[in-house]
Amino acid sequence: MMTLILFSSILVGLMLTCDVFILTHPLLSANKYLIFFLSLSSLAFLQTNFNLPLVLFITLGVNSLLLVKFSKKLYTIFYIPLGYIINCVLVNVIGLAGNILWDISVKDLNSDKFLLIMNSLCTIAASCPVLYLVRLLFQKYLIRIFETMNKKLIALLVFILLLCAFLIFMLASFFDTLEITHREYFLMSSSVLLYSVFTISIIIFVLRTEKKSFEAQERVEYLKNLNEYTKNLEMVYQNLRSFRHDYFNIMASLAAYIDAKNYDELETFFYRHILPMQKNLTLKNSALNNLLHIHILELKSILYTKLLLAVNQDIEVNIDIPDEIDSVAMDPVDMTRMFGIYLDNAIEACLQTERPVVNLHVGKMKQDIVFIISNTFIDNGLSVTQMYKKGVTTKGDGHGIGLHNVSEILNRYNNIYHETLMREGLFIQQVQISKSILI
Repeated sequence: MMTLILFSSILVGLMLTCDVFILTHPLLSANKYLIFFLSLSSLAFLQTNFNLPLVLFITLGVNSLLLVKFSKKLYTIFYIPLGYIINCVLVNVIGLAGNILWDISVKDLNSDKFLLIMNSLCTIAASCPVLYLVRLLFQKYLIRIFETMNKKLIALLVFILLLCAFLIFMLASFFDTLEITHREYFLMSSSVLLYSVFTISIIIFVLRTEKKSFEAQERVEYLKNLNEYTKNLEMVYQNLRSFRHDYFNIMASLAAYIDAKNYDELETFFYRHILPMQKNLTLKNSALNNLLHIHILELKSILYTKLLLAVNQDIEVNIDIPDEIDSVAMDPVDMTRMFGIYLDNAIEACLQTERPVVNLHVGKMKQDIVFIISNTFIDNGLSVTQMYKKGVTTKGDGHGIGLHNVSEILNRYNNIYHETLMREGLFIQQVQISKSILI
């Protein structure tokens, strides 16, 4: 009996580990999957040997938290209970097929090693396409929603899944040692399937509601950025009108000096008023003109808005964009939020120095796009790790959220390499975005 329990526990651990592999590969290294296999098998043995159904809660819950820790992706907390539910449904459907075709009872199935192996292998084979489809749905529709959802709501959804898994286990376990008819077997399998579908339908309904809310917030954010860009274009237009007016006044002044042949005063007027204005305009135009190489409206708008703000505060702005930037493998809203925070911080930090400077470099490196934002700053003794913690700031109450928000954004992407440096009096943010997104 002990051997059969151990054998059954190993098969359970193997099935759930296969679920984790299909749903997460290549997020985890091989040794992590081994850890899951040992953990799941051990807890399954403890649950079966000592007849402790509540251990199932611990098994699924602990390993789900472990998966989040290993993968550093919050949404993976759903994978193990969801995989368990799918396995339970398929085990019962396959068992029903065996019961109808070969009259194999639940009792026979649980007491024969060969039948256990065949049932487990068939379950793994059937679950592979189902779990792969689940993974695709997560990638396409759900990951970004989970990352922005309230943590309490996520905890509630996970609890609902765990409760569903527990009730399915209790329902199936009730018939483990009973001789039941084909009809009773069909009713048991149907109950497991229907309860699973009902639970997942509730969760999908909640997620659809969250998705609509999330998309509404995205539209608001997009319109906000577009509104700022439009305001800056209007400001540029007003500056051009003002310059045109000043231009005619300057020409009239120059003409007056020339007509009066007052060349000494003309020279003084030129060097005091015209030349500084010309240099100022040249500096502003030469800096911002480099943004013409960026052909992504959202990115260009946020960079133009923030850098024009810097120029108008007499910050030295240096922009280097040697390549044409046509696409970036990152969500536009996430991209504008990230660079908006980086540039706001750069402007605020450099204004505290004697010589405020903000540098921007955007270029291509093979298939990757590299962004480097650097600024002068005063070192207040905070480490880079401390700066990314929520609430840690040198600015006072109400601050310390920006870099933490950037960290949460970057955690959604596996195609982005990010590094923060403090070197030679400059605070440097380096972001490298590869062409394809790997989830």
